[in-house]
Amino acid sequence: MSQIFMARDTATGKEINQVAEQLAAAGHRVIRGPEITPGIKQVFPPESYAEYFANTDVIVVTSRSVCSREVMLAAPRLRAIVTPTIGVDAIDMEAAHELGLVVGHGAMPENFLSVAESVVLLFTSLFYHIKTAESLLRTNAPRPYLRQARMLRGKTIGMVGFGRIARAVVERLQGWGANFQAYDPYVAASDLPSNIKAVDLPTLLRTSDLVSLHVTLTPETRHMIGEAEIRSMKKGAFLVNTSRGGIVDEDAVYRARRDGHLGGVALDVFETEPLSADSPLRQLEDNVILTPHFLSHTCEVHEVMPDVLRTNIERVLAGEPPLYTQNPRTIPLWRERMARLSSTKS
Repeated sequence: MSQIFMARDTATGKEINQVAEQLAAAGHRVIRGPEITPGIKQVFPPESYAEYFANTDVIVVTSRSVCSREVMLAAPRLRAIVTPTIGVDAIDMEAAHELGLVVGHGAMPENFLSVAESVVLLFTSLFYHIKTAESLLRTNAPRPYLRQARMLRGKTIGMVGFGRIARAVVERLQGWGANFQAYDPYVAASDLPSNIKAVDLPTLLRTSDLVSLHVTLTPETRHMIGEAEIRSMKKGAFLVNTSRGGIVDEDAVYRARRDGHLGGVALDVFETEPLSADSPLRQLEDNVILTPHFLSHTCEVHEVMPDVLRTNIERVLAGEPPLYTQNPRTIPLWRERMARLSSTKS
């Protein structure tokens, strides 16, 4: 039978453990990775390669365990890399493509639609100053004469990145009367929905009432929203990040909200997770929403996650691409790799 390496995880550990038991019961050899330390990416030391990867057919990792080119090269039998969640920022995707390795991930509808619903929640919470309203009641403070809440109707929402999640957000806000514009260099303007205006990033930042981030974390996108970009936004505009923490310069976000340049901030992801106790972001309270990369982790997501993870693995072992393949452009190279592996065995 096949050998499968499965990293450990804090957020999805229960689901990974469940699938590990199922695969072992089916006769596969399952190798488990070392325990991880919260807030620190697991980097596998070279001296562990032989134990973990020398005879491994499938590697299962999460965003907390780094799957580098060196790890892939250390696994000559490797057929695929699989992660239970959507994000693949801990996987060297260029190396996977060059080596002919498909990457299966958890892009089931429950996953990206849960993120989209949580994004809509954050939009409305910022526009309606929900934290301020709740604080008034909890502290028995008088209702202020000056109103803060604003409608989404007539506002311009800027989407940085326009993949599945961003599209689902726009779909859910149909009928709200908002205006949408998007920046995504990998999506042609002709492929955008008719109600989405394609703009460059400077224009989006300068003209949006709310900027929502929906890009993957790569060397190209790390800190793509920094001091200059934030200061170019409208005074009083809102910033929402539910993608990856490294997309934004958190210190710049802190300064811009502290100084009143940003009217509100909602962050569900951070450069280091969990967010450190001494992070200056924790000092911000007024119209600042900080959640621990947890907001979209619905019951529905975790109910289907084990089945999707197991299905992706089983399909690869059967010679088929994962049900959800993050890098479909690699499939032709992957088939060549599979053919070489098959000839080697024979």
